[in-house]
Amino acid sequence: MTLAGFVGAAYLFLDSRAPSAAPAPAPSPVAYHSDGLSDAYDGFRAEALSLPTGRGPATVSLRITGPGGPVTDFQKIHTKPVHMYVLRDDLSGYQHLHPDVADGTWTAPVTITDGGAYRVYLEFVPHGRTGGPDGPEPTVLGVPFVIAGDTSMAPVPAPEAEARSGPYTVRRLDGTADLTSGTPTALRFQVLRDGHPATLEPYLGAYAHLSNFEVRTQGLKHLHPIATSADGSAPADGVLAFHAAFAERGDKRMFLQFQAGGQVRQVEFTIFTT
Repeated sequence: MTLAGFVGAAYLFLDSRAPSAAPAPAPSPVAYHSDGLSDAYDGFRAEALSLPTGRGPATVSLRITGPGGPVTDFQKIHTKPVHMYVLRDDLSGYQHLHPDVADGTWTAPVTITDGGAYRVYLEFVPHGRTGGPDGPEPTVLGVPFVIAGDTSMAPVPAPEAEARSGPYTVRRLDGTADLTSGTPTALRFQVLRDGHPATLEPYLGAYAHLSNFEVRTQGLKHLHPIATSADGSAPADGVLAFHAAFAERGDKRMFLQFQAGGQVRQVEFTIFTT
């Protein structure tokens, strides 16, 4: 028997006695999400033109392209057409920026204080998009960058009921209670100064802004504020409320910004959803 015939006979022998192997599964397609973990979503793409390469002051420049090329005109959300965020992968170094646009490019100054893996997020609402009572859902794109060198990583803090910024104390009104995934709820915080409700001032068209990041993935979701007075005036009790609904269980890292005494303040909370 020739070698070819021997191999063929062996193949038939094995094939007649053993089940055929299941075909290898096809690779899953890339899943794009509007949470800043992808640079493309819903026909839009973020193209990085300039990203920080070292510590210190730097410039972030990105182009947002759509089906027809660069896009520079969006609906305004919280008085701005585009919001930009920078965050390190240990959920530290949060910055909320407002880029300017020129020649089809969105640019903002940024300062990087330590090394590590970072991501810059772009949040915008295309014209024509509509939504529910909270307004249209924004598109969020993201681009990573790395700062080389020694890095001091920061562990994600455990949940706390209070956080401070200067003379202000922000109290989470439900303490450190876990939230339930898939259940809409209201997150409520009270801003105090010297034990009394603080006088809050408008900041970017609202009395506060709350950015939520999934600790496991660093996916971003901007939570919508709930009006606390019928006439839109500042809450006399210093209470800020936000619509919240989380699809997945796990730790969330939240950055709350508000303005009081003519200065924008920032506090941070860790919240767990079961």
